[in-house]
Amino acid sequence: MIQSDRKLLIFVVLGCIIMALLGFAWKQRTSIPFVTVPLEKIATPFAYGSARVLSTIQTGIRIIDNAILGLIDSDSKDNTIADLEQKVSNHDEVVAENIRLRQMLNYKSAHPEFTMTLAGIITKDFGTWTNTFTIDRGENDGIKPNMAVVVPSGVVGFVTDVYPNSARVQTFLDPRSAIGVIVQRPESRLAGVVKGDGNHPNRPMMVNIAREGDVLVGDKLITSGYGGIYPKGLLVGNVLSIENDTEGFVKNATIQPTVDFHRLEEVFIITSSTVQTPDKAQLEPKLVPQTQRDQVQGAKGAVIQ
Repeated sequence: MIQSDRKLLIFVVLGCIIMALLGFAWKQRTSIPFVTVPLEKIATPFAYGSARVLSTIQTGIRIIDNAILGLIDSDSKDNTIADLEQKVSNHDEVVAENIRLRQMLNYKSAHPEFTMTLAGIITKDFGTWTNTFTIDRGENDGIKPNMAVVVPSGVVGFVTDVYPNSARVQTFLDPRSAIGVIVQRPESRLAGVVKGDGNHPNRPMMVNIAREGDVLVGDKLITSGYGGIYPKGLLVGNVLSIENDTEGFVKNATIQPTVDFHRLEEVFIITSSTVQTPDKAQLEPKLVPQTQRDQVQGAKGAVIQ
């Protein structure tokens, strides 16, 4: 053990002496060439080898460093692009919302005869046999059943159920709905009823029109005011086509609503109106000709709203 420690000590001392001599010789390499030249020959292979190893290590470090920086830079660019895309999306959404709300406010300003509450749609239930949605205004906001719901492009429906902070609206596309209408054309002014069609949810029908009734493709329909829910004069839709009933006594018209129900996001609830509603008892429209069949079947049970 003592011999081993002594050899190690001698080796370390000799190494230090050699390193010192190499350092001294390198500094004095121009003045004592007979000493430095042999030492340079001895040290050169070691210096060259260590330089090659060091260069390889440095090159590897640079490659790894560049790769890491590249990944960081790539992630940073991806994050920047994602942030910019989100900002563009947010900007577009704000612009779209501002356009919608400006249209709503312009409509409200243009109709001082109505007191209206703006509401947002929170859920939709558009199907074959039901066509309803839920709004974020309710009893606490003064909303009551049977209030009309509209947008600038026309009639939407009416409130059916009210809760403290929400309410359900049934659109006139719902097969359970019936809305009194008038042909807006001055030469006609034909009154009738528009009902939802379960077989064609987006195409309500103006039903039971007298065979001689003056209605044409392209005619605009507005609310008649009969029934007390919808004020008179609100846009309902345009006549797309007209077909005679199978029995030939009446005809039906397919209607294109002026409202795009699938794009609804906000609506107005008419909480009060200064528009006078016609007296239903005196002005209820004649839906079919006064014949013996009419006396038996009447208007097929239509309830005008």
